[in-house]
Amino acid sequence: MKTPLDRYSQLIDALRDGKPRPDRQAAAFTAVALVHARGEVAALAAETQAKYEALKLALGSFHAPEGAMRWVYAAMLTAHQVDVTHFIHLREQLRAQNKHSKTGSLASGGARAALVLSLGETDAHSIPAFFEMKRALRPPWWRSNVAITDTYAAAHVLTGADPQAVIAARQRTEAIFGADKRARHYKRDGARHAVLLGDAGEAVLARFNDLEDARRQDRFLRGRSDRSMSMEWAASGRSAMDLVKIAQIAQALPRNLESAGYTRVRLATMIGFQAQGDDPVRSASALAAVIAAQTAMIAAVMVPITAAAT
Repeated sequence: MKTPLDRYSQLIDALRDGKPRPDRQAAAFTAVALVHARGEVAALAAETQAKYEALKLALGSFHAPEGAMRWVYAAMLTAHQVDVTHFIHLREQLRAQNKHSKTGSLASGGARAALVLSLGETDAHSIPAFFEMKRALRPPWWRSNVAITDTYAAAHVLTGADPQAVIAARQRTEAIFGADKRARHYKRDGARHAVLLGDAGEAVLARFNDLEDARRQDRFLRGRSDRSMSMEWAASGRSAMDLVKIAQIAQALPRNLESAGYTRVRLATMIGFQAQGDDPVRSASALAAVIAAQTAMIAAVMVPITAAAT
């Protein structure tokens, strides 16, 4: 029986065998966005390559998403059977209405929000609703991250949530996490994730503490993850028992990911458990995880380059 890890490896090979093709690091992130999608490996790889070309034609070479992230966008559009023209249309609408929204800049020129919105059902109210949600969710400038705000604002719009209800739920969940000695430093990230997925703060906190105890006892994971990842796992519904599977998959991943921070463990989690199906909200959550993994990888690659230049 083919395992998710087998399918992941086959997707990397299929993406690398076709043209255009991502480099090895980009292929790792592209494949993880496809691993739970419906369809045969060869067909998914071919469709992703076609959508990558369509994005390049529509956006040119210098507009976001660029580089490896463009491959991830193509893969997510493929996984959810979304046409590139629909994504481009939403991006254009967001850019046109942003000037009057007074919500600041759009992440990746509107591409981030457009991708998330394109994964679900949208109507004429979706774009105004996005800006209303973004206005409510924007944090103070000293801890602002437009990419995160746009991703979660768009995802909450797909759930039909009321902005003030989201804020109230986040505040309740942050208070629960903030009262715990180990969880308090991750209260905002944890609350943001838990509220989006509709989980109670008390349940997430209990899982977090169980996961943190188990993570610290696992020799492999202890040096390749930290408490922030225990919070990610808890908010995503993982249990301490799941860490065995995560560690097994992480150890089996290609060695070229070894130096990429916590990327191996994040990818292993998505390969083993991110069964997104047709749920755009969980897909948005997965996108946030892919971005975090890519950021970790880029940082790990840049450290020796910076040191050498210095």
